[in-house]
Amino acid sequence: MNARRSVLGAAFVLLLLVTVADSSQVAQHTIQKGDIRFAYDDRGVSALAHPNDPYGAAVTIPERYLGLTVRYSVGGGEWKDLDVQHFRSDASPQAGVVRYTTLPGTPLKVVQTFKTDGKALDWNIDVHAVGNSAVRVGDVAIEVPVKRPSGEEPKEIFERGFLGHQFISGDGSFLYFVRASGAPPFLIVTPHPGTRLEYFDTAQRRTRYYIHSGLSGGNEQRGTWRQAHTFLELRPSGAKNSTAHYGFRFRWAKSYDELREILYDEGLFDIRAMPGMSIPEDLSARISLHTKARIESIEAEFPQQTKITSLGERLPGHHLYEFSFKRLGENKLTIHHDGGRKTYLEYFVTEPIETLIKKRSAFLIGRQQIRDGSKWWNGVFAPYDMKNKVLRTPEDPDIFKGRMSYVLTCDDPGLSKAPYIAAKNVAYPDQGEIEALEYYLEHFVWGKLQRTGEETPYPYGVYGTPDWYTNRDPERRAKISKTNLDKVHVWRSYDYPHIVMLYYHMYEIAKKYPHMSKYLDAAGYLQRAYQTARAFYTYPYELMPDYYETSKWGLYNELIVLKLAAALEREGFSGQASWLGSEWEKKVKYFVYDDPYPFRSEYAFDRTAFESSYALAKYGATHDMKADKNLWWDIKLKKWYSHPVVSTQDSRAFMDRQLASGLSVRGWLEASYYQLGADPGLSYMAAMGGWGILDYALNFSPQPNDWVQLGYASYLSSWSLMNTGRSDTNYGFWFPGKENDGAAGWQFMSAKHGNAWMGADVPRGPWHYDGEIDLGFAGALRMASTVLTHDPVFGWTAYGAELSEKGETFTIMPRDGLRQRFAAVLPDAKLPFAGVRRFKLEVDRDGFSATQPMITDRKFDKLLFTLDNRTQDAHSTLIRVSFPPGEHYELTQDGQKVSLKATGDWDYPWEAEVKMGTGASEINFFRSTQQ
Repeated sequence: MNARRSVLGAAFVLLLLVTVADSSQVAQHTIQKGDIRFAYDDRGVSALAHPNDPYGAAVTIPERYLGLTVRYSVGGGEWKDLDVQHFRSDASPQAGVVRYTTLPGTPLKVVQTFKTDGKALDWNIDVHAVGNSAVRVGDVAIEVPVKRPSGEEPKEIFERGFLGHQFISGDGSFLYFVRASGAPPFLIVTPHPGTRLEYFDTAQRRTRYYIHSGLSGGNEQRGTWRQAHTFLELRPSGAKNSTAHYGFRFRWAKSYDELREILYDEGLFDIRAMPGMSIPEDLSARISLHTKARIESIEAEFPQQTKITSLGERLPGHHLYEFSFKRLGENKLTIHHDGGRKTYLEYFVTEPIETLIKKRSAFLIGRQQIRDGSKWWNGVFAPYDMKNKVLRTPEDPDIFKGRMSYVLTCDDPGLSKAPYIAAKNVAYPDQGEIEALEYYLEHFVWGKLQRTGEETPYPYGVYGTPDWYTNRDPERRAKISKTNLDKVHVWRSYDYPHIVMLYYHMYEIAKKYPHMSKYLDAAGYLQRAYQTARAFYTYPYELMPDYYETSKWGLYNELIVLKLAAALEREGFSGQASWLGSEWEKKVKYFVYDDPYPFRSEYAFDRTAFESSYALAKYGATHDMKADKNLWWDIKLKKWYSHPVVSTQDSRAFMDRQLASGLSVRGWLEASYYQLGADPGLSYMAAMGGWGILDYALNFSPQPNDWVQLGYASYLSSWSLMNTGRSDTNYGFWFPGKENDGAAGWQFMSAKHGNAWMGADVPRGPWHYDGEIDLGFAGALRMASTVLTHDPVFGWTAYGAELSEKGETFTIMPRDGLRQRFAAVLPDAKLPFAGVRRFKLEVDRDGFSATQPMITDRKFDKLLFTLDNRTQDAHSTLIRVSFPPGEHYELTQDGQKVSLKATGDWDYPWEAEVKMGTGASEINFFRSTQQ
């Protein structure tokens, strides 16, 4: 490490720096002691950093101060801001102390003291009434001006940019800041005992965290908020209650585990929730509160519909509770602790996930498809407006005009809906829904949105924004654009994977249920999928090489290409499979070797990229790719990419790097349903990126329990964006009314009221348009599974299921939504918790019984389950399985042995074909001594 950045033991270093902080040219000084470095001048403290930061980065912006907002009123008069310029400072650098005191002449005296012992920086705030009048304080808020990832330079984004996380939850609140690359150290801000946070707001990219928000929060009448907006009432000087004290502590952590330990050390709550904070009503929830706090009680918001059971302490200091909720929607639990303090847990309760999966698909078919042959958008699944209970179309676009018109028929909002319906129908086929998909393909896609195979040039090309109707007509197109009019507008690479995914799942439907497919047969859909994928890898880079660099960006749904290539190989199209495989490997190598931070999609740092980056890393870690020379020519940079040495270990290392960066945007420590497992502002990306988190737990992590918790919370989280219910709940928590039963929101607004990037001001809760949410629901279908594990905190646990123990036997009732995947991630019997045994199983159609449990034992010597026939006809079902290394299991169906065959597939090396009659069948796996 660079010697200039090293900390010389515990020595104290004082540096005097004169800089130009602003137009006033204020003299700045720097205090450095132990793990703490910060700048200060006459106006405040800034540039907070770890002296040994590996990139020399400061978390807070050097030109902006740790902010304090105080608004007050005297005798019922007008509200005034305490001007932060009216402070004087004194410093004792040797003691690590800087103090700021308001100048005389105001009815409030505020003293801020910053003090470091080298381990932490404490920010103490003392508020005093001055004079003979009482003072009412409406707002007390702090600001931590974090240096966010910005610009186009990767090093600046990932090495010197930080993302903020917040848990605004009364006395248990905290903030933490993580570098965009995920590399430590991390900064955590915890309140001193007795200081609480109750509210936040954001304006002009500045976030304020409120200790008291009676004025600002109370004046915001739009939206709802789940905590009280309080005032501070100060008596005249010298009287009791004429002063108030608040404080915050800043500390550094080297890992998420260390962040958890700091929360515990500071008397707060290190919270672990399983299976998440969005909970279907047919599953119970458990939570661990690792804390020094004295817990007095936990109070339910709806006590008559909530069951709270204390499970004691499995590990010292870990207080375990189980909750069962019967009220749909938001459910707040209040932890009463430490003699009057309160911390809040926010859950959201949904209908069963299987109900949501089916209800969403039915709603898209029944309420959102246009069937009007007189409209050029005939067949499209239009965006739905829950607030006004209407579809938005080119005739009634609402806010989706001009640049935003793409939302109505194309791009990710328009193209994500049909692939989700198709994925759902692979698992739960419905003739009416399949017919609607084929109507969409025939009337909106083929020859309209997508060029046919006979159209030249660019057969199978997909038209981009604003829509195919405009782009297919030169006159209409010329009215909105003056550039690239000589090119066919089929270069937007983001659009292609959605259409590939749709065709691939239609191939699966036609293959499994040929009598349900009328528009094309399985072979026809497979070839459409391949030709669209070929266009995806070819046209964007050919037409717009300066921008659409397909091999450098992570794109939604592109991981479906791997399944498509495998299907082509099975169906005898080895050449086509090989071509797709080579394009995929080209991208894998770029991500692993050619870019240190390949986390770009539409933006320079894009959380949408992490689904792809994990899929690419996993492929490289599980396939022996060959070295190459001059693999491909970069037109933009005018260089060849070569990879003289290629190893699976390199891809495995990249997997860890991309996971670390992905975690920087994903809530892990925050115990609220709209944060845990989610990207900032819960959205469709929660499940898309969460797929990799859960897959890593099931396949790679040497310590999988944390990853299972986070992955499963990610799977469940975005279902809380659906608006569903029954007659007793008026069919929806967010936007009631039977017309909205099955609708969904695009993204979540966590502020009381704020601006959504799509162009509307919205209250707290889901946006009232669905937009891209079906990308997330489709991603959730890829990760739906029941997971059995032994957790050191919770003990034996089944995610996505109800688990019962009787002696050595476990009964598991799957309720994960699909009932087609099962995984066991278990401690090694010989080396408890040092090794991991992994067993995975997937059925390619039908599903585990909804009424009969799965049965296994502590040693996982057997697994017995009933396979339901979902179509009640005679057919074959493939069961794919992965065993722990060195172990083998045998399979029987209704007592008859069924052979297992090697597949060559890394995920599922074995498979068995079982013949289903018209009813259910009993399947039994048992460990065998034969290899």
